[in-house]
Order: sequence, then C-alpha cells, then structure tokens
Amino acid sequence: MPDLTISSTLHSSGRVLALNGEIDMATESRFQEAVTEALTTQPHGRVVLDCTELRFIDSSGLRVLIRAHKTAKEQQALLAVAAPAHRVMQTLRVTSLDTRIPVFGTVTEALTAPNSQ
Repeated sequence: MPDLTISSTLHSSGRVLALNGEIDMATESRFQEAVTEALTTQPHGRVVLDCTELRFIDSSGLRVLIRAHKTAKEQQALLAVAAPAHRVMQTLRVTSLDTRIPVFGTVTEALTAPNSQ
C-alpha cells in the first residue's frame, strides 16, 4: 500500500516539509493538512516542499499543490518545490505547474532564493 511520511522542520528562512513516499488519493488529505498548517504558521514566509524522497504524485496531489499555491499567494508567502525526482518533475512539467510554482534543485536554493512572488 502506498504511503506518505511528512516531516516538518523550521529554518530561519522558512519551513521545510520533507515528503517521503507517494501522494495519491490515499494520502492526499494528509498532504493537504500538512501544507495548510505550514502555510498558516508561516504567513508572509516561505514553505519548501522537499521532494527528494517523493516517488510519485497524481492528480489529487497536484490539486493540493494548486490550492496551496493560491493560499500562499493570498498570504504573500512563497511556496516552492525542491529537489523533485525525475518522475515528479516530469509530472510538474506536463501539467505546467513548474511555471507557476518555483522549482529548485536543492532545499538550500529554495530557502535562500529571493521571494519574487
């Protein structure tokens, strides 16, 4: 059964959510809750989704990303994706989400990039 673990770490420049596993219908609500909480506790801040260990994301996970991106913009916060695996990056590209949500090669780059949102 696909599973997802999410760990949250607060850094001086933002909150990092490390995603490990798969985001699909079975794990969508857990992902939504974690992202919403992170954005709520980081108003006008930065939330980085560390996708180093994320193996898969389907349309339900993409819906969460779109909602989170909208929420971040409303709060003048930055939502960023960091270190996506090839398969995840392909999904972001095919759906053009990589043109709306900033994607960085590493978590450090995502934490230190200027907030141009």
